[in-house]
Amino acid sequence: MDTFLSLISQKMTEYSSQLDLEHSGSSLRLDIKKLSIVADTEDGPIPLNRMGSGENWVGYHVLAHLALHWWFRKRDRPVPAFLILDQPTQAYYPSDRTEGGLDQIEKDEDRQAVLALFKLMYEGCKQIESPFQLIVLDHAHLANDWFEACIIEEWRGQNALVPRDWVSS
Repeated sequence: MDTFLSLISQKMTEYSSQLDLEHSGSSLRLDIKKLSIVADTEDGPIPLNRMGSGENWVGYHVLAHLALHWWFRKRDRPVPAFLILDQPTQAYYPSDRTEGGLDQIEKDEDRQAVLALFKLMYEGCKQIESPFQLIVLDHAHLANDWFEACIIEEWRGQNALVPRDWVSS
């Protein structure tokens, strides 16, 4: 079990280098007793609950899930081969906004962070053996060919995931 956790932790550390998070680049590991992520730094272990912002929490959860799915598929484990993420970019949007796209994120550094997060999900999925499906429900829409190629359906306007008349009735 220790060897398997070590390999998953290595994958998490590799993924973290793609995001600009607190302690990215530090050795990461899963603490299975506390069901948490820990960064092992020169100053000692730092658990996820001490890693600051929502951006860190989302980023570390995404990379942990990708690393776990990478391992489960690699070892042909009986774990459902899909991951659903609901609004992973929410930490980058102003709290009073409920609709919008990437153009509504205010700071350029936030735009870059959203791009990096989606790029991690894209590259992570390519590393996970088939069959695997990542379903992301989000308002962000990137003007990149690789992003566009991944979109199966846009649930907006008349094609909303939950039709407006359901909400009003």
